Amino acid sequence: MNFPRIIFLIVFSFSSLSLFSQNGDKASEKDLISSLNWKKWSPDVVPVFTPAESLAQFKVAPGFKVELVASEPMVKDPVFVDWDDQGRMWVGELRTYMRDLDGTGENERMSRVMVLEDTDQDGVMDKATPFVDDMINVRCIAFVDDGVLVVETGGLWLCKDTDGDLRCDEREKLFDFATAAQSNIEHAENALHFALDNWMYNSKSSRKLAWRNGKLIEMPAKGRGQWGMGSDAYGRLYFNANSNWFEVDWATYDRQWPSKGSTVKPPTNRVFGIRPNTALNRNYRPGRILEDGRVASVTTISGLAVHSHGAYGKDWEGAIFSMSPGTNTVGAFLPEKPFPASDQYVHQLYPDAVWKEREFLASSDERFRPVNASMGPDGCLYVVDFHRGVIQHKRYLTSYLRRQSAERQLDKPIGLGRIYRIVPKDHKTIDPPSDLVAGLSHPHLWWRLRSQKRIVEGGRQDLATDVQKLADNKKAKAHARVHAMWTLAGLGKLKEKTVRLAIEDHHWFVSMTGLRLAGESKGVADFFPDEFKTLAEQVVDRKMVPSTLASYAGIISKSGYPSRAVKTYKDKEADWVKKDSNLLSVYRKGRDQYSVSCGACHQADGKGLPNMAPTLAKSDWVTGDAKRLIGVAVHGLMGPIKVNGKPVEGVPPIMPPHGFMKDEQLAGILTYVRNAWGNRAGLISIEDITGYRKTESARVAPWTEVEF
Repeated sequence: MNFPRIIFLIVFSFSSLSLFSQNGDKASEKDLISSLNWKKWSPDVVPVFTPAESLAQFKVAPGFKVELVASEPMVKDPVFVDWDDQGRMWVGELRTYMRDLDGTGENERMSRVMVLEDTDQDGVMDKATPFVDDMINVRCIAFVDDGVLVVETGGLWLCKDTDGDLRCDEREKLFDFATAAQSNIEHAENALHFALDNWMYNSKSSRKLAWRNGKLIEMPAKGRGQWGMGSDAYGRLYFNANSNWFEVDWATYDRQWPSKGSTVKPPTNRVFGIRPNTALNRNYRPGRILEDGRVASVTTISGLAVHSHGAYGKDWEGAIFSMSPGTNTVGAFLPEKPFPASDQYVHQLYPDAVWKEREFLASSDERFRPVNASMGPDGCLYVVDFHRGVIQHKRYLTSYLRRQSAERQLDKPIGLGRIYRIVPKDHKTIDPPSDLVAGLSHPHLWWRLRSQKRIVEGGRQDLATDVQKLADNKKAKAHARVHAMWTLAGLGKLKEKTVRLAIEDHHWFVSMTGLRLAGESKGVADFFPDEFKTLAEQVVDRKMVPSTLASYAGIISKSGYPSRAVKTYKDKEADWVKKDSNLLSVYRKGRDQYSVSCGACHQADGKGLPNMAPTLAKSDWVTGDAKRLIGVAVHGLMGPIKVNGKPVEGVPPIMPPHGFMKDEQLAGILTYVRNAWGNRAGLISIEDITGYRKTESARVAPWTEVEF
């Protein structure tokens, strides 16, 4: 569900450069901007090829072929592609973007989401239905249990087809989203990419989203990339930026890869097309254009896709395909060694009789603009071709580029677009899974993630038993068990037995996932329970395990999970806390423990999260009766509640019990929350926790508000 980093080049016919001053011009480069260096390599008008003619302009890596899947007039100005469970292709169109050189009407409601179908099963789409046709620069979609999430400039909508005709009948704006696109479309939220940990990640965003019980939950997240998002079978996240082919991190598994730093970047920013690349925004600068007319480095990188457990086989496992629309190419990078043995990538280049070297996919058609890509249900790479001569937005356009584009007639036509499939020549189809649980074991990652998404987001508690059987099955494939464990975690049904079996497993990724999800089996995502520390220590002592697993087991056996906080919060210790040395000591220990075990949901500032966790700041549940607060911490709380007399809405009706934590830990956390964020109440001692446990030793069920 990646969405492209579209760098639109705007064009306008004019007779004199001196009449214009573009937003992208820099006063210090006035003389350079008037350069006509492009006439040396690309003086002619750019031809407009038919889809068949454009297809013939491709060169692709040996062993692959390029197939045309869809083209205009069925699709126009496509910028992303995704599939529903029935195999129908959903395409987003940016139809109002740069209709003229001044961007007139850019925010009119004319962009669409189209549903394409291949009714005769010949591999080419032959039927198109507009699901929605009145969006403002639609940016991405996500399928959820109740409908389709559609992101446009300024908002995220839930759209529903109530009568099965593939047209939206009902829509509801859930909240503001991508609001920055109203003034700068290149720098606003996009993607909604569902990953292994049950969250949807976004580029150019500081939040991640999850669909639960018919509502969106959001949590703070690390900012990543500019356009699009991808992930692999190990839960790594892939993203990129304008002049960077790709970047990848493994925050999902507590940043235990790479061995140094938090992310991995490409070994180079070089690019090798098969035609001159003069129509780029800053090519007036000396040295930007090489002697053969090509540019040396990328400046227009767009969406990406990752081949992981797809149709290309083990030799292409972990391959990153990144879009370079400005050079009419798709670059490919392969891991030097299988994950997690290395953090190095190799740029895949191929001999070319004319240009010496070229990228994985390259075209001599200057209007080929690969702005986005996705791995499909069939395990193949699909490339979205915006198919325009100009791809630079007016906000950054230089007079240099405007003049070249006008003279070479790159500004027209608009309203074209193609989608291609890159197929291995020995491609063999694999049937879809028979049901959702079977989908967790499918050979293709696409189906495993989609099945996991539907089970978790649909709240399919009726499937929990079968999913657990898969997670506990030592004969099942490792990645199937991993998906099953994450699915159980998403359902709130992951059991301690399953975690123990996983940690003890011989496959490193199953074992690492057991360690990663140990807290989930106790209902606390970010706290590593003490009872699993012995198992973690045993993992450290194993022979022939990857250093990644051994290091992780060693860290958490000694100090618990690394911090997963993404927001920095500087706690201000109140005067009354500082004056009481005993209180201050307990407060500080509790603060550290809170950040690990409670901060993800209730947040570092204690204000909670909508649809997820209520506020603890200035809450009568926190500052009121200490015994009630201890009871909630030890045994949990269920059912509707009121905070300060007002009903809490949207929050799941359960606070998981934390009775497995040590008395000292609970006393510290509760003391901290009672005296932080403007709260002021007394200290809770270890003896208070111990006394409560004795009094309520027969209790098992969580408390309800009425019982208090």
